[in-house]
Amino acid sequence: MIPDALGRCRSTTSVRDAEETAEPEYYRLRHFSVTGKGVVNCGDSFRSRRSRSNVSVASDCSEYSGSSRGPPSMPCSGGTSMASSANSSCLNLSRPRPYVGLMLGAAGVGKTSLIHQFMTSEYMNAYEASLDDECGEKSVSVLLDGEESELVFVDLPDGEMSLDDSIVTHDPDAFIVVYSVTEPSSVQYADQILQTLWKMSAVANKAVILVGSKSDLVRSRMITAEAGRKLANTYDCKFIEVSGGLDHRVDELLVGVLSQIRLKRSCRLSRSRSLGRRSCRLHRGARHTSSVKGLLHVMCGAEPRSKSCENLQIL
Repeated sequence: MIPDALGRCRSTTSVRDAEETAEPEYYRLRHFSVTGKGVVNCGDSFRSRRSRSNVSVASDCSEYSGSSRGPPSMPCSGGTSMASSANSSCLNLSRPRPYVGLMLGAAGVGKTSLIHQFMTSEYMNAYEASLDDECGEKSVSVLLDGEESELVFVDLPDGEMSLDDSIVTHDPDAFIVVYSVTEPSSVQYADQILQTLWKMSAVANKAVILVGSKSDLVRSRMITAEAGRKLANTYDCKFIEVSGGLDHRVDELLVGVLSQIRLKRSCRLSRSRSLGRRSCRLHRGARHTSSVKGLLHVMCGAEPRSKSCENLQIL
């Protein structure tokens, strides 16, 4: 027993529990940039949660959840940096909902090891690390193109919840469908998942990435990269091969997930705005209408011939 500020005694057990459940004061922020040569890892840093930017996910205040400290519809200027403007009214709003990525695939394909490598630039050596019973939700913050975003990856134990229930429960922004290049049955499982997502129109509205895992196991490989590309093209989704064990292209996958979420979101907003301005565009001339349609085609991937399923930076 230890005395509190008023001299009353409290159990050391309750104090210890409170300390363990308290949110850490600092969080890891992973920095990336995308160049003509690909994704560049700019390192990790630690930041205080008190100074965390409230504009990390949403581009405007309408995307924020409600808070007793201010209404969710409070206006703000898109060009104002909330991180540097302490007097901004938008600082009264709660943090935006993080993006959610749902990890899908057969048991043993490497979903958990990929998530653990997402968390840090340090090499995790997943083949030797014990990752048993570590399913659940893990959060990582990423700074990309000057914008900070928080992603929560959901890794559910095999058979714990159906795909429909998972979608209803977690409302994911991205589906990461993983198979092992050493297990043909895992490809069939991934095919079934993609087929279900396609029927639900999730492929058209959400980020969907097919991931061939364990690409470093060359001697055990039974699924070619071309087979993975063909499956991804069948369902009009993205494709990448990675190795969680060697941390090969895991950064590219993490950045690709965030990029696809942002692109899909921008596409949905553009479609919504275009529908609202449709009657107005009819009176602006064929030339202007064509340019608007052309922009939507580029943003929303309406030109599949020029689209690469392995370029995770475009739709």
